[in-house]
Amino acid sequence: RNVRVEPLSPMPNMAERKSCVRGAAPRVLSVLSLLLMTSVVVCKAANAEKPHVLFVVIDDLGFDDVGFRSHQIRTPTVDALRADGVLLDQYYVQDVCSPSRSTFMTGRYAMHTTIVDWIPPQSSYGLPLDEVTLADKMKEGGYATHAIGKWHLGFYKWEMTPTFRGFDSFFGFYSGGEDYFKHTSDGAYDFRRDKASKCGKGCSHPAFEDQGNYSTLLFSEEAVKVVSDHDPSTPLFLYLAYQAVHAPAEVPQSYVDAYNTTISDHKRRVFAGMLSCMDEGLGHVVSTLQSKGMWDNTIV
Repeated sequence: RNVRVEPLSPMPNMAERKSCVRGAAPRVLSVLSLLLMTSVVVCKAANAEKPHVLFVVIDDLGFDDVGFRSHQIRTPTVDALRADGVLLDQYYVQDVCSPSRSTFMTGRYAMHTTIVDWIPPQSSYGLPLDEVTLADKMKEGGYATHAIGKWHLGFYKWEMTPTFRGFDSFFGFYSGGEDYFKHTSDGAYDFRRDKASKCGKGCSHPAFEDQGNYSTLLFSEEAVKVVSDHDPSTPLFLYLAYQAVHAPAEVPQSYVDAYNTTISDHKRRVFAGMLSCMDEGLGHVVSTLQSKGMWDNTIV
């Protein structure tokens, strides 16, 4: 159960015994997603205690960016997971967002889901509705399922959005990229709070109250809240898909200033601040799992 993949999308955090699934290649993601689906069925059949699952995606992360490789950017949470987990370093994700995410959600090669390139904002397609998602199978296995962050698997009709694809709730944005503070792309506001399963018209809430707040902090805070409010007797599947470190290069100035004396290039300092902000938030999520007594039974 404790697996960790190390390519363009790293993941979770902390030290103690844990596992880490960090973005992988279509092949590995297919195997990992199918393993998760299978383990749920096995646990259901055996009436065993089911592990909680935290699936973290870090968007557009480079192979040499995390602290344990670069020794330049501070990522203590990811580093601790790597030290205590299993590191697979010969696997790769697709080079753009949507194909990788379709594989995360289905366990299938992108060529089989038809999502072979990133989905532009005004596109009238998405992950085919006849595809069974990882969230569908987790819910079938008795899990509470929650998605936070970036979706990017289609939203031209409600049935394409997360709470129609197996998730009990969603907080984040449907499209592929936007301003971290304004939550806009091409002049349109895309930031949603979907509080229930099949939360469409009349239910989905445009979260205008979050305009001006940095998305990485918002996503970490929401993940902490989901864990804090969760009843540990029910298995939890939390899909935490950060916007970081995808363009545009934006982060609160304090995170940039932390690298003023160690990184001379301004663009690299901004990038480092974005990644450190994500790692810090992920650490809070792990700490919350620990304080809830859920950590020792959690797959990351």
